[in-house]
Amino acid sequence: MRNLMRNLLSAGCRGASALALSAALLAAAPALAAPLPGAIDKLLDAAGSDEAQLKTVADLAKKTNPDSVAEVDAKVAAINKANAEAREAKLAAQGFLDGWSGAGDIGAFFTSGNTDNTGIAVGLSIAKESRHWKHTLRGIVDYQENNGVKTKERYFAGYEGNYKISPRLYALATLSWERDPFSGFNRRFAESLGIGYNIFDSERLKWNVEGGPALRQTLFTDGRDVNKFAARLGTSLSWEFLTGLILSEDATLFYDDQNTSIMSLTALTAKLTSKLAARASFQLNTESNPPVGRRKEDTTTRFSLVYSF
Repeated sequence: MRNLMRNLLSAGCRGASALALSAALLAAAPALAAPLPGAIDKLLDAAGSDEAQLKTVADLAKKTNPDSVAEVDAKVAAINKANAEAREAKLAAQGFLDGWSGAGDIGAFFTSGNTDNTGIAVGLSIAKESRHWKHTLRGIVDYQENNGVKTKERYFAGYEGNYKISPRLYALATLSWERDPFSGFNRRFAESLGIGYNIFDSERLKWNVEGGPALRQTLFTDGRDVNKFAARLGTSLSWEFLTGLILSEDATLFYDDQNTSIMSLTALTAKLTSKLAARASFQLNTESNPPVGRRKEDTTTRFSLVYSF
């Protein structure tokens, strides 16, 4: 009888120890993530390639389903990967005429500096991006006549080609031609090579800086024909700080031992529809060594409608 009681007690102790050990192991093990609710899964799929919308839906999903955070992150990563692969496949299949997009704008301008006028402004920008290259063409015309006499005449045409070295670093080549006799030159050509870097490259905020050597050939209105090596610095910023409201800044500086030229274009664009927008912009052009009788600064304020295609 004693042996029987001893054996029962021993078995009971072993059972209690086993239960305690099992409970400890269960407590130490990580909790399994809760399955992603079907409605959330469908909302993430619906957000698709819209980066800002996908982030908003994902943040809400994680707040309302705290046990499914890992599942949400995994779903978002899978969607982003699929979007990147689809984009690469589309770019690889493009022909020369495929993939171009752009915007045209028309409106009124107001100038100060060497001329004080109101007139018509027209602009056009088109771009194409392939797997390794991005090509951009731009053109601007500001023109006015009063009683058959020109009081404003500025033309600009430019090309920029960017070759992607890494996701943020790129090499670039630029060509431009401009004419602005009221700022002191009849024509100016500029060619440059350089390196650029994308500081920010998200859906709502894009900012890049670039720089390199350049050549400039300028025929001034006083007859000087000047060919110079120069340094070129540039920056471009686009920030959608509110939905449909975009602040942008494009600036370029050319420096040589005789003259420094700066062009700064600041714009506020309000989207009216998916294709149409209203824009107010302010452009500053400076020449450190203009012809005698010309001011160093010219400004142009534009109000225009922009159509994207």
